[in-house]
Amino acid sequence: MNKNRFTVSTTAGIAVVLLLMGGTGTNNILFNTGYAQVATLGEPIFVEKGGDTIKREIGPNTTQYIFTSNGTLNGSIEYDKTGEFVSVSKGNNVTFDRGNGVITTKDGSETANYTFIEVGNGTDYHGASVYSTNSTGKLSFLNNIVVIFKGGYDENGNYALQQWHWK
Repeated sequence: MNKNRFTVSTTAGIAVVLLLMGGTGTNNILFNTGYAQVATLGEPIFVEKGGDTIKREIGPNTTQYIFTSNGTLNGSIEYDKTGEFVSVSKGNNVTFDRGNGVITTKDGSETANYTFIEVGNGTDYHGASVYSTNSTGKLSFLNNIVVIFKGGYDENGNYALQQWHWK
């Protein structure tokens, strides 16, 4: 199977699960099946703040955003992040967003790429990202991991975000 197709399929599958779970909390996820499972997410591995630097209408109900952020990974690794995404309005203040970007350590020595999908309601959003890297240092653990995230926007387009490693 094509690696890019697998990454997109995995990300899309996670988004569907997140959409179906809707109002569940971020610390515990309960799957109501015959074999109930609980996944405890623990402390977030990413904590960041950022904002949209460019917003451009590219079609009916479709907007492209370019953003920058910075934060802390695993409580001690400072990073900068850049990326872009396309947001499609689904009506009733609901958006579906898909994008990608790069995370870079503050000293610029390491990078990791990521793709993400998210669903938002104008001020809050949640979704999933898949990371990949060739790094052999501080960011090496990001290679092929999936994270789920939750964040919120203010009226000026600034956001705060937390991400948890989904094991």
